[in-house]
Amino acid sequence: FGVPGAAINPFYSALKARGTIRHILARHVEAASHMAEGYTRAKSGNIGLCIGTSGPAGTDMITGLYSAAADSIPILCITGQAPRARLNKEDFQAVDIAAIAAPVAKWAVTVMEPYLVPMALQKAFHLMRSSRPGPVLIDLPVDVQLAEIEFDIDAYEPLVPFKPAMSRSQAEKALKMLNAAEKPVIVAGGGIINADASDLLIEFAEITGAPVIPTLMGWGAIPDDHRLMAGMCGLQTSHRYGNATMLEADFVFGIGNRWANRHTGSVEVYTKGKKFIHVDIEPTQIGRVFAPDLGIVSDAGAALKMLLDVATEWKTARKLRDWSGWARECQSRKKTMKRKTHFDQVPLKPQRVYEEMNRAFGRDTTYVTTIGLSQIAGAQFLHVYKPRNWINCGQAGPLGWTLPAALGVRAADPQRN
Repeated sequence: FGVPGAAINPFYSALKARGTIRHILARHVEAASHMAEGYTRAKSGNIGLCIGTSGPAGTDMITGLYSAAADSIPILCITGQAPRARLNKEDFQAVDIAAIAAPVAKWAVTVMEPYLVPMALQKAFHLMRSSRPGPVLIDLPVDVQLAEIEFDIDAYEPLVPFKPAMSRSQAEKALKMLNAAEKPVIVAGGGIINADASDLLIEFAEITGAPVIPTLMGWGAIPDDHRLMAGMCGLQTSHRYGNATMLEADFVFGIGNRWANRHTGSVEVYTKGKKFIHVDIEPTQIGRVFAPDLGIVSDAGAALKMLLDVATEWKTARKLRDWSGWARECQSRKKTMKRKTHFDQVPLKPQRVYEEMNRAFGRDTTYVTTIGLSQIAGAQFLHVYKPRNWINCGQAGPLGWTLPAALGVRAADPQRN
């Protein structure tokens, strides 16, 4: 996804000559960055690419980089740059884009030697997929793009991404804490969807019997109509029954989440009378909002696999508690604490519009949204049944994100509804 321009045209010429990489022309470079993000979010393993020229094309990408970084979404931004000899001389559109992008990217670099280009790309894909996923920007001076180098593609091997994994002893300690709880809930964050681990989450919830409260970024990890889906909680994008269940809970098992303020609301109210386990792929995320009783650094998928293995053994040995009564209580709230949607007034109330959307659209429908009342009401009233069917920029919330992101989703999956 991109917009050609003088300082990136050699790169475009190489793309055209190769003919194996599909390019979608955007009308604005910021939109191209959001298209790349939608493309990444649509399918597991995807990484969207945004291309632009030097100067303002790079600065136009900053909002897209911020949105991707905030929600742990890998995208690769490639910018053109003035010739190396003209850098730091206030040349036309010769801004230090690597310095500007650094706070909102896992890595931002201007590649000063032609031979380093494939190595920079190798490092970029390694970083984007390792630990907490996120975006990278590579800035290519025009003379670096035009240079020829010796490179043996047959000798190239991608670097294996690093993903920390929960140990068995950590899983056993976590399950001991879970076993001591009377009213546990699992908070399922976007890290579960990033790890493509929704099936593992459902298996773990079913074998333990613990109700699941997804975050806004984790919505769809468990179907809305699953018996253990207890609703979302927090401010704005929440369900009444989800909030009631969270207030009743005495133990919270967070997996792949970041305790965002729209999920927690008041941290004092949210944490009162509860014990917490926090599992996250990023070490500095644990304890950032509040200190959990147990913090474990792990990829969500690796954690759920280990937890499921140990929980299955404990279930067979009858070492796991039975929380079926608590689960039924949560189900009862889900049936009796729904918001009213059936209004007959003219003009139509938004609640009725969402009621009709639920009636008209099937279980495979994908919703793409950014911020504002449409997102808030959508989260309160719509239903999501599958991972990656709720595609939403949760933390940054830039206006103008929805349409280009939706185009990126369609580019990734043309059959998507």
